[in-house]
Amino acid sequence: MDVTIIRDRLSIELIGEILADLVKMETIPLCVYGSDLLPKNAVKSSLLGDCLAENIYQIAKGRIKGPVYAGVEQDRAFCRCIGGPAWFGFEGFDPRLPSLISAVLKDDELTGKRLKESEEIACETLREIGNVRSPGRYVMISRCDDLQNDPGVRCIICFASAGKIMDLCALAHFGSHEALNLISIPWGPACATLITYPAGMTGNGYSSRIFIGPTDPSSRQWLPEDCLAMGIPVEIARKMAGDADKSFLTKKDA
Repeated sequence: MDVTIIRDRLSIELIGEILADLVKMETIPLCVYGSDLLPKNAVKSSLLGDCLAENIYQIAKGRIKGPVYAGVEQDRAFCRCIGGPAWFGFEGFDPRLPSLISAVLKDDELTGKRLKESEEIACETLREIGNVRSPGRYVMISRCDDLQNDPGVRCIICFASAGKIMDLCALAHFGSHEALNLISIPWGPACATLITYPAGMTGNGYSSRIFIGPTDPSSRQWLPEDCLAMGIPVEIARKMAGDADKSFLTKKDA
């Protein structure tokens, strides 16, 4: 099938299938969208585990059935991180967050998570991100192959080895005039790399950029050392899938 001819009509299911087949991905591509209504079979992320990013990885591995959703509900915590609801646009950043993630000198010892040199730098970083806007009452995460129709998908998530992510990055560059700004390795929690940034939820908007990571050290607790994540805005992912037949990835000597 010549997918380049029907690029503008590629379904979410087909986009995921093409990208996975191109690099022989061992995980399942996922997609993210907002919804004000819950599908009957949707499962709240915090019922599965207290780390939303880890739950996303488990969906990609086929260990959790989707769709899974994140939303603020009074009967249960959003996730284990105090910044979680803010990264999904459900509330503002907790004023304790800059101190928590910084290297704070107390009684001649450094405390805090030491992810930022100082509270000042942490505050400046959060200001740069801007206000985060949720795409709906609920943020939905689903397998691409589970979607028959497009409910307004914002981004595609892929997990793969460094070599396979490298090939997907090269494919993204194939149809882009950008040399330096198409792909970013951002600061932030893993869920921001997977969802917040590529879904264009930040006040400064990054819907034309791919994000690779995560850079959050806590991700080592659940993400294998030989695995990286890639958050792709949906229109970039659609173009990547549509360009596949023309690119080096389908050359016989590739």
